[in-house]
Amino acid sequence: MLAAQLVIIFLSLLTVAIAILVVGSYDICFGLYIKTYCKAKTKKRVLALSFDDGPHPEFTPAVLDILKDNDIKAGFFLVGEMIEKEPGLAERIHSEGHIIGNHSYSHAKKNTIRKTKAVIEDLKKNEDLIYKITGNRLAFFRPPFGVTNPNIAAAARFLEYKVIGWSIRSLDTMRKPDEKIIKRVVSQFKPGGMILFHDTHKGIANILKEVIRKAKEEGYTFVRPDELLNLKAYE
Repeated sequence: MLAAQLVIIFLSLLTVAIAILVVGSYDICFGLYIKTYCKAKTKKRVLALSFDDGPHPEFTPAVLDILKDNDIKAGFFLVGEMIEKEPGLAERIHSEGHIIGNHSYSHAKKNTIRKTKAVIEDLKKNEDLIYKITGNRLAFFRPPFGVTNPNIAAAARFLEYKVIGWSIRSLDTMRKPDEKIIKRVVSQFKPGGMILFHDTHKGIANILKEVIRKAKEEGYTFVRPDELLNLKAYE
């Protein structure tokens, strides 16, 4: 009887441990493996915009035009393979006063299971590309898919990156109607929030315009992610 109870307790603890590891790996702001910056502690009605996976030849220019029209500076977490296809857009992002962060060179799912050395090589390849465009060494890193694990954490520490997450996830890549994405984002507005968008999503221009409009109606202003978090985006 006692042995059976011990087995049950052991299995229960094991289940909890596995659940924690899974959540810690896929919830970037859980901070299980490395400290992650997801929002600011403030009562000021400020928000930050961030965009992943670009630069995209069609959608990124539209995003940049909207940001320029509204005098908003944002953060772009760029993918190296996309930069190689659209170096001019990466230059434009930098020249218009937005910050750039590392989002890996390949953005491949295999990055989540790569060894530390391979992760470092991938990130360094992208960093070198961005350095040639901006002349800056990056300090911000957002892991692809928002996944962290011991190897990714070790690579980030080795490269002395600050891991940047989000507090408002738009889920704009899940093929939902634009109206639902907008409603989801707006419903999560809180002072100090960091919004995650993708400038590779075909509906991003319409979504972004509406989110900015509704934020202004609610008395929010937008600041760059580095300003929101009070961190340096470049070394």
